[in-house]
Amino acid sequence: MTQKRSILENIVNVFVCAALVMTALVALYACFSRDLSGEAAIGSFEVKEYSDGWTLITKEGASPVTLPTAVDCGKDDILILRNSLPEDLDDETSLVCRAAMEDVYIYIDGALREQYATESSPDFPYYLPSAYVVTQLTEADAGKELEIKIRVKTSGTMNEIYLCPGNNGWFQIAQRYYPVNVIAFVVLILGVILLLFSLIMRLLTGASRSPFYLSLLMIDVAIWIFSESRLRQLFFHKPSLSSIFAYTSVEIISILAALYFDEVQHRKHHRIYLIIETAGAIQLVINIILSVTGVAELYRTILFSHIIMAFSLVVTIVNLIRDIISRHVLKYRVVAIGMLAFLVMAGVELLAFYVSKFYVIGSYICIGLVALMLSTLIQTLLDQIAESRARQARQNQLVANTIETIAGTIDAKDEYTGGHSDRVGEYAAILARGMAEEYHFSEEDIARIHYIGVMHDIGKIGVADSVLNKAGRLTDEEYSLMKKHVEIGSELMAGMDETVPDLYNGIRHHHERYDGAGYPDGLRGTEIPLVARIICLADSYDAMTSNRVYRKRLSDEEVRAEIIRCSGAQFDPVLAEIFVRLMDNGEIHPLTVDGVAKK
Repeated sequence: MTQKRSILENIVNVFVCAALVMTALVALYACFSRDLSGEAAIGSFEVKEYSDGWTLITKEGASPVTLPTAVDCGKDDILILRNSLPEDLDDETSLVCRAAMEDVYIYIDGALREQYATESSPDFPYYLPSAYVVTQLTEADAGKELEIKIRVKTSGTMNEIYLCPGNNGWFQIAQRYYPVNVIAFVVLILGVILLLFSLIMRLLTGASRSPFYLSLLMIDVAIWIFSESRLRQLFFHKPSLSSIFAYTSVEIISILAALYFDEVQHRKHHRIYLIIETAGAIQLVINIILSVTGVAELYRTILFSHIIMAFSLVVTIVNLIRDIISRHVLKYRVVAIGMLAFLVMAGVELLAFYVSKFYVIGSYICIGLVALMLSTLIQTLLDQIAESRARQARQNQLVANTIETIAGTIDAKDEYTGGHSDRVGEYAAILARGMAEEYHFSEEDIARIHYIGVMHDIGKIGVADSVLNKAGRLTDEEYSLMKKHVEIGSELMAGMDETVPDLYNGIRHHHERYDGAGYPDGLRGTEIPLVARIICLADSYDAMTSNRVYRKRLSDEEVRAEIIRCSGAQFDPVLAEIFVRLMDNGEIHPLTVDGVAKK
């Protein structure tokens, strides 16, 4: 039975929650505050943007530019950026520039100092993964001419250039781009946790596959973001290999998303999702074959993956709208919110890839994935709770049916008290409902008390028919045999006490008296279990309002007076007061007609 929380418990709960929120806010402030007064010094990570004073030379001629910039040009066009190095260089200075899938050659005073190009290694593909090229400078390079030659392969994008002491440039790059990588790392960890959770849930409960497919999608997206990250040179010893797993991971996204959406929507749109999954798998195989045979690199075929991805987004949105119209969405209404957030963010991610030349991959889709994961977990838990409740309801119905069958058997055996067990159960439930607020009874508690009331005389199965159906008053010996029914019944039902808690107490002790003069154990007052005190009143009320072989039923006024008279003796006085109040309010009234069971 549920218990109310004390005021102290509520105060402690509120305090702990408030302290946690305050702790989180202080932690966030500590991460992002720029007020460093009095803090321990961490040294300088000074980076100078080398963006002005550049001359861009194309086949069209020369013009001044400020970086970053982009120009219209064709494949294999040569772009040259020219500038003079500052006069204040020292031997620890580094020049940092980003190559956006193009061949980059860096010349100082006409001599090639550094390059990142297809011919740099026999293992390099034609379309190089974007990378930062770091050129070490010396004091002797001060004031010399700097020339950066770019062989265009995709677009004429020229990113910002930095001058910095040592490798300080990486600090600024990391500081600028670590948020998306942190988010990707969180998505990766959450994906692994969700994968383990889904496998365990699948093993234990046979839960939906949707969390499993979502976990794979999260892991795949995280790998894709790391492979496309501007920090990948710090993550991987062989960042050039990212040209393989970057494209493979992005091509799997639409397949995993379709598998996930299919499960979430209970396979209602299975055919169209199967088409997407099959098309994505075939397209991936073809792209790999084309790449391995040298016909077309993965970069050139990525467009087809994006088309399938866009088609998957449109199909899922249409299916979602159809489910809203048909109200099928109610079956997954929580996760539908996460789906919508993910679809919007994935669409923005795909659009930004083509619209912005300086776009940082991963932010939007990660936000969408986190929203999708949270909604999926909530939906999974709600589904499990609903299934658990359904199982409990089925079990309760089975128990109720069993109880009713047994009660019918008891009443059929006792020809003078037909329907007695059912009526006691009803009276007990009404009394329990009247006590609910003061005693913190839940609906489940009330239903359980009803079952116990129905079962209270189960022990009469072990009483001889000659005693049970005797047409007169019982002898002392016969009465002793009759009293045994509480012990017989409690022993008979002892194994069901876990299924129906307090069943044993209700059966064994419903003939105990508040003054200690009852049987079988002579308990008194609150030593008597509460459920037994409830059944005692309900049982006595039915006995007084039903005809017996040796007397007619008592009038309602006589019944009321008898309950008041026996309050504190036979009955719990508090419960007796509640019972009388329920009688006066008309909530408890005889379920017999002139003392005879209703047909």
